[in-house]
Amino acid sequence: MLAYSSGNFGKALLFSGADLTILFLLTDVLGLGATTAGLMMLVALCGDLLFDLVAARLVIRLRRAGRGYRWLVVAAATPCALAFALLYAMPALGARQLWPLAAALLTFRGAYAVIDVPHNALMAQVAGDSRARGRVSGYRLLFSTTAALAIATILTPLVQQAGRAQAFDRLAVTGGAAAALFALTMIACALASGGGRRDVSAASDGISVPLRDPMVLGMGLLAMLTGFAAPSFGRMLLYIGSYVVHRPDLVPTLLLAVTAGQFAGVIGWTALTHRFSKSLLLAAGHGVSAAGLILFALCLASPPALIACAALIGFGFASVFMLPWGLLADAVDVVEWRSERRFETGLFAYYLVVVKASGAASTALIGWTLGALGYAPAMPQGGTVQAGMLALGLGVPLAGALAAMGLLRRFDLDHGRHARLLAALARRRAQSGAEPVSGLKRGLSKSSGPGFTSAGGEALSVQARQTMSRSIAAAAAVRS
Repeated sequence: MLAYSSGNFGKALLFSGADLTILFLLTDVLGLGATTAGLMMLVALCGDLLFDLVAARLVIRLRRAGRGYRWLVVAAATPCALAFALLYAMPALGARQLWPLAAALLTFRGAYAVIDVPHNALMAQVAGDSRARGRVSGYRLLFSTTAALAIATILTPLVQQAGRAQAFDRLAVTGGAAAALFALTMIACALASGGGRRDVSAASDGISVPLRDPMVLGMGLLAMLTGFAAPSFGRMLLYIGSYVVHRPDLVPTLLLAVTAGQFAGVIGWTALTHRFSKSLLLAAGHGVSAAGLILFALCLASPPALIACAALIGFGFASVFMLPWGLLADAVDVVEWRSERRFETGLFAYYLVVVKASGAASTALIGWTLGALGYAPAMPQGGTVQAGMLALGLGVPLAGALAAMGLLRRFDLDHGRHARLLAALARRRAQSGAEPVSGLKRGLSKSSGPGFTSAGGEALSVQARQTMSRSIAAAAAVRS
């Protein structure tokens, strides 16, 4: 599981590094207007919608031809690394026109999708039960947070320096080094993460996931909140530190504090996954991050206090970013029970499409909002622009955290229920004539028979009780 999770170091180094710095790179380094930069991110949004679906189709086709997830991770690592290196070499190459910048950005995101879809889908095979998936989610974030440390201490300061001192050569060299490290990490991860569950679902996999299934719908809403709201804090730190707090030198320290909080959060939340359900811990993580965001807004006049607030936000973000992947792997099992098809690649691609598109939409909104408010790079900003920066960097993630807490009250798949679901799936695969539990085929109140009441009680039909008595049972994962 550690070998598999190590791939998140390479992925976070590239995608999170670009996510945190690309808008600042476009506006303050390459001199694009904020509105134009926002438009470019909208193009990236449209690209993500296509790239992940194409990547999922490619993965499914290759799996049916005998090429598994690990083979595609190895094959796609080098092209993705070269695309990232090109993106950060654009300033040194003197490419400031819109079309080559857009082409480089789309090439990178397309190449990244080809490696991201199979690596994430591999999680459902590497870890089989709910508790193990909670641990793997923690290990993944541990490696992602290690990459965030490198981003905070190396890449972000270099992007800031490039904006002030035109240090384009150093930026290009750093991008090339990060790309090489990514390629080596992903290849080693794929080669070392053999074993786990046998890949038996290729024939039934597909990208046409049942969107009316309440679990699929719930995961889509969670992906939208996770991609759109929470990352806005990190995306806006460069702007808040430079133009609101007037301490651009504080930004790397704040990012380090977030990273330190995430390290502590990985340990804390992962330890708790053995005892508590992932949905409960995810809601708690959103609550912690919301408290940290409120405190951050109240402490803007005190930079030392901001560091502590950033660490608290990072502690909450550890849960926010790590546990949805464990829930998603469980969702594959729930949907298999209801639909009798295992949408392994399809569900992971669906989640990735929503979370990445939401992230690109968030970045585009930031660019458009800053442009509409009159933001001018490297200039003192008026009160309206500063208020807009705070609304984007603190208000948006706070609203997202509160919405996610409300959504997660509808999830009720704990470890025990998931274990019974896995046992039922195993029996149904062995006894192909077994019937599913009433209320689970289509999902709860929309099913043909009674399922779970809105209060969470088990109001099972006679057919369901008879089926349960034969020990072919699976719990509903999300209340309608």
